[in-house]
Amino acid sequence: MKYLSALAGLLSGAIMPSVAHGEPLPHEPTWLQLEYELSAKRSDGQSSGTSRGRQALIETVMEERPDGVVLRYDLPHDEEDKASSGFWYFPARVVERQDGSLELLDEPLVEARIDQWLKTHKIPKEACGMWSHGGGFPFKVDCDPQSILDQIEAFDLRIPDLMAGGDYSHALGEAPGTLKALPAARSGYSVTFTVDQDKARAEEVANALILAQMLGKDLTRQQAEEDAEKIGFQGSIMIEFDLDPAGTVIRKRERTEIMVTRPDEEVETKTSLTTVTRLGMEDALEKFAD
Repeated sequence: MKYLSALAGLLSGAIMPSVAHGEPLPHEPTWLQLEYELSAKRSDGQSSGTSRGRQALIETVMEERPDGVVLRYDLPHDEEDKASSGFWYFPARVVERQDGSLELLDEPLVEARIDQWLKTHKIPKEACGMWSHGGGFPFKVDCDPQSILDQIEAFDLRIPDLMAGGDYSHALGEAPGTLKALPAARSGYSVTFTVDQDKARAEEVANALILAQMLGKDLTRQQAEEDAEKIGFQGSIMIEFDLDPAGTVIRKRERTEIMVTRPDEEVETKTSLTTVTRLGMEDALEKFAD
């Protein structure tokens, strides 16, 4: 969840396992819908920021191989829309190994799209990796083909080895959490974590450096780390996984709440709610197409 959490420091992702029974047959695409809400409130009761949005990817199982499965991801836009947006990440094909690792296929084609994207928008290659806020929104001049995998992980519903009593890890968690069965009316599992202060501080440093770059301010990593050491972080993360009758994850709901205490003792509570849902194409088009 990396591209959504660059400034909020609240979202993260998991890894994907091999295809299990109940997954769509090859060449039958499914719609992955990601919806998010981010908010922050100060101790005086005033809101210091809020945002919400939704994004989608189309996932298609292309081929099952002895070492894993080939998946194709694309945006739910027609070719004219994609051409006008100049968005280079998709379509993309990846192979998902048995151990859950992902490998990008057709990298030369992706690199060609990146070059065309830079040329179309008159962006010099020297700008690659830099952050900006054109149009009022923060964005990274991303020229790394491998970052496609970060985009895909934000939509991941291929969760391995879910079972009551099993361990599940989170990038911000102090330690792995223990999976528990959802109430009887629902099929699935939940897990909670305590936020690790050191990991939260590392995200604070990364976000501070990004913000400084966008605003053209001088900030060294050492100074950002020193500033972050003066901040306290307390919080929790709860994730729920809903399963269909075949045992496939069809919804992942993640809520993160972090209290940030700054040196002046002002407390800011940051909350994120991210929901990823797998839908059939007809249901998705009826519900989300606009």
